[in-house]
Amino acid sequence: MACKLRRFLLSAPLFLPLTAVVGVIVGSWWMVMAAVSFLLALVLRLWRISAAVVLCGLLAWLHEAVLRQSSVRIGEQIQQSDLIVLHGTVEKTLRKGFVLGNGFFEPSVLIRGENDVAVGEKLRVLAEPSENHEVSMPGLFDAESWKKGLGITAEFHLVRIEERSRLISLYTLQAWGLAVREALAGRLMPEGTEADVERQILCALVLGARERAEEEVLDDFRRGGCLHAFAVSGLHVGLFSAILLGLLRLLRTGPGVSRWLVLAGVGAYVVMTGASVPALRAYLLLVVVLGALILRRRCRLLNTWCFAALLVLLLAPHQLFNAGFLLSFAVYGALCIGLHFCMKESPWFSPDAYIPLRILNRWERAYRNLDFWLRGVVIVSLSSWLVATPITLLCFHTFNTWSILTNIAITPVLPVVMCCGLLHLALWWLPGVCLVTDWLAVKSAGVLLGVVAFFADWPAAWLPAAPPAAPQELMVSGCGFGQSFTVLGNPGLVINPGNEMNVQFRTYPSLFHAGFSPAAILQTRPGKNYSLGAEQLHACFPVSSLFRVNDLKPQGMSLRTGAGVYTFYPPSPSFPRRLADNRLPIIRWQGCNGLRVLYVGQAPAEALHRMPPEARRAEVLILGNNEVFPLSSEDIASCEARLVILLPGSGGINKTQPEQDAPAAWLEMKDKDWVRLSPGGVELNGSKWSAP
Repeated sequence: MACKLRRFLLSAPLFLPLTAVVGVIVGSWWMVMAAVSFLLALVLRLWRISAAVVLCGLLAWLHEAVLRQSSVRIGEQIQQSDLIVLHGTVEKTLRKGFVLGNGFFEPSVLIRGENDVAVGEKLRVLAEPSENHEVSMPGLFDAESWKKGLGITAEFHLVRIEERSRLISLYTLQAWGLAVREALAGRLMPEGTEADVERQILCALVLGARERAEEEVLDDFRRGGCLHAFAVSGLHVGLFSAILLGLLRLLRTGPGVSRWLVLAGVGAYVVMTGASVPALRAYLLLVVVLGALILRRRCRLLNTWCFAALLVLLLAPHQLFNAGFLLSFAVYGALCIGLHFCMKESPWFSPDAYIPLRILNRWERAYRNLDFWLRGVVIVSLSSWLVATPITLLCFHTFNTWSILTNIAITPVLPVVMCCGLLHLALWWLPGVCLVTDWLAVKSAGVLLGVVAFFADWPAAWLPAAPPAAPQELMVSGCGFGQSFTVLGNPGLVINPGNEMNVQFRTYPSLFHAGFSPAAILQTRPGKNYSLGAEQLHACFPVSSLFRVNDLKPQGMSLRTGAGVYTFYPPSPSFPRRLADNRLPIIRWQGCNGLRVLYVGQAPAEALHRMPPEARRAEVLILGNNEVFPLSSEDIASCEARLVILLPGSGGINKTQPEQDAPAAWLEMKDKDWVRLSPGGVELNGSKWSAP
């Protein structure tokens, strides 16, 4: 056993140093990994490997210590002043902000605000500290985890840019590459064709210009489990290098020259597509493999994998917490394992593997190659799916049921789309030929979209990691700026889904990841934007019913679902309706288990007064604030609720109430809070809540 382990470590001498670096970066009890790696190398008398473990672990520890000290210094500056002067280079641009950094050994900061900066610019800005985002529901976009994966220490709001200049640096090279990408994307998507779905796919797949694709296009790939096709990674680098190598062979270029040309061409492609970590990882692997061929040295896949991961982590330790880094390196490891088993696996359909290749005719050889290709696609896809699934569950809280079938089906289509897209970019300047290449590229992208959409429409194609919500559960979630939505029961009623932005980034993801399936949607706010938001949510749950406040009958109405009975009590038709809130009804939910919930929201007190006294009584009361006709303390006390949930923006509610035998517990929500009531108790932002 010891001899086998020693041979394994000698074949991959960078494995133990990588293990030690991972332990040092994570810290805590993971430091044991570093100690075990060093002791194992000593026990097996691998002196050089033990020295490498110490050196790499020390470098990682020093890098972490420098970053920690710099983060503390930034924190002290935030405490001392409301306005801070920041220096650095723009590392990444966002829709409304940018990431400012000072190199590999300094932490980055996020600066939000309208700007016109570009990647690679040297800036001196005046900014004010901004609060960290609240804890989000599992599955929603977690800003804190995203910032941790990018090495961002603090967040600021831009006041003004005081100085800006351009210096030649690695980020300048990246900016030039992005400018070239924009120019090439204009060839694939000419002006006036921005709405063409096929061209959006071409720009995202061939050039990594994912920002040109609409969310509806991305949803099919997300549901099909192949969204990775839009992120320039090993798949794109491998296809591009294979296409380039095949083209050089057609031109009868010698192996010595073609390998150098492939390295240069793929390097330019990586820079042009943004130089993301997965693309850099793939390029590093390509450099090692082709370098070994050029120098006539043996190349071990595992050691190459360790080298790329070690180089990335020593320069940017925060990448270990980046989902893209984890998926990229984990899937590459799975690919190596899958290829290993594929080479050892006996043929499935072709003639026996022991039959010499020289006695096979042309058709038998083609059949044998087809068998090997099919075997490789299935085994490699299965091994990648097995590795990527737990990481996807951990980082994104989702599960793609049919993703392995989708990826097998798109495997022969992706190279065709890449070839057609690159061919059009190479021949766009030829008047007649460019029309043919453009047609081929668009049609191939359409075929890819059709294959993905076919699997994305299968039942249970995209599932949340959490189990479905119980019928008697309810959830209230803030959306910011005093807005909120409420879902009562499962399948139940969604009240006030919000505007389009709320539905896209808060309401629908919250319902999906919490396991709620609405049976009905009630739009309570006036305005076209809110109407479009309700329609957008209805499109996500087409089996649900959509109705608006104006659709309610003056005498009220009832709705029955599997979660219970919902009764609507609107204000009197003669009640003043100048304000939109004065038209809102009070909703009583009689749960299937006997739970009684009264949703008042911003409804006027007059709606409560019209209700029968026995209908007012409820265990849970959800209140907003009608500024003109608010509920009095006597009105609230008449409900005899044990729990009162105050919606965001309800600061005017009078919490004083007459003496009761069992006074209610009050839970006041903030803008980004979410509350979930289940048989297990009350959760506030994912933690158990108890009345103060």
